[in-house]
Amino acid sequence: MLKKTILAGLVVSVMAGCSSIPGMESATVDREATSKELTQNCKELGTEFTPVSFAVDKASKVMVSLQERQCSVFNDYRTLASKHGDVAGFLAVNADKSDEELRVAMNEFDEGKSDNKKITPQVEAYKKASDEIFQKNLKLAADIAVQAAELTYIASQHASALAHDSAGGAMDSFFAAVSSEKEGEASEEETVPVVEAYHEMEARSILALDANSLISMDKNTIEQLENLDKVVADKVKS
Repeated sequence: MLKKTILAGLVVSVMAGCSSIPGMESATVDREATSKELTQNCKELGTEFTPVSFAVDKASKVMVSLQERQCSVFNDYRTLASKHGDVAGFLAVNADKSDEELRVAMNEFDEGKSDNKKITPQVEAYKKASDEIFQKNLKLAADIAVQAAELTYIASQHASALAHDSAGGAMDSFFAAVSSEKEGEASEEETVPVVEAYHEMEARSILALDANSLISMDKNTIEQLENLDKVVADKVKS
């Protein structure tokens, strides 16, 4: 069973039906801060889960595996981004630009710089190096969607317990656990195991989705550049 203090930040946002990272849907998200927070969450959530029944335990194990795989890909992504710091920074700053604005930004960045300082060739190198990570991330996105459906099914099978928890019965004990370890132990005893397991799975689902989304932001910008290159090439041919 996971400590409730570890789940605190994630569970609150999960129950609200949103990402655990404010502004995750925005191109202006603070990627460095978000990246550090996601890495920390990967470590803190670990691999423990609350045993309930064969069916729920099976889903919990799959979600643990999904979390581990996504966190591994995210770690590879962070390593790549650190090696290509200029590109990662450029993509983050310009993620909300249109195709033409993005190309203008690249040209402006490269103007007057020596070849080894220009961003365009660095972006090309980053595209090649990141392809495997993006492919793994795409596969994980599909798996996350499948597990989201599984969570919905589990929720439907335990609607009464989860409804009581959402109404505040278990959450009162949950917040008490954050302020007191002793109270936390008592709360864990009072919480229905399936509710605890469900929160753990949702926390892992949100973590995986946030990490996946952050990587996808860069992938979308890279694809934007590739599409723009194709348009330019077609115009030259015509």
